[in-house]
Amino acid sequence: MRITAMVLTGAIASTFLSASETAQNRIPIFVRSAQNAGGFTDPSKDREDSVKDLRKKLKDSDSVRPVESEKEALVMLEVLGREMKSEWGRGTNTYLTVRLTAGQYSAEFTGKSGSASGFTAYGDAAGKVVEQLEAWIKANRDQLLALKRQAAPAGAAGPETTPPTPKP
Repeated sequence: MRITAMVLTGAIASTFLSASETAQNRIPIFVRSAQNAGGFTDPSKDREDSVKDLRKKLKDSDSVRPVESEKEALVMLEVLGREMKSEWGRGTNTYLTVRLTAGQYSAEFTGKSGSASGFTAYGDAAGKVVEQLEAWIKANRDQLLALKRQAAPAGAAGPETTPPTPKP
């Protein structure tokens, strides 16, 4: 009985350790609306709803870790806008456009959802943005880790170096 308890305790501790290690390996990201910069509130409920959709989708990501402040983030994701368009012969599509910023690098992504339901369409578009973001993170992981080392306190991660420019 005592041996079983020790083995079980070790397995549980190992699970928490690997979950903690996994969280540390994920890139910290902060999501906001573009109009929310500088501490001002965004008058657009739509953009704020998309911020919530993105944060919800990012919680399940294996490559990024949502953080509560810009200071903690290595990557910034700004919701620029969203819209629903009726397109001839294609039905109604929903679009969510965001700007990603990492160091001096900036790029825009647009998620497109073919869902006609307004209740799920923007969430689906947020999911498409997260898919693009995860692919970008994977392609640029080394450059992002170089930025992370550069942002670390002096002596914490070795000498500072100039990171290479991330790939688009």
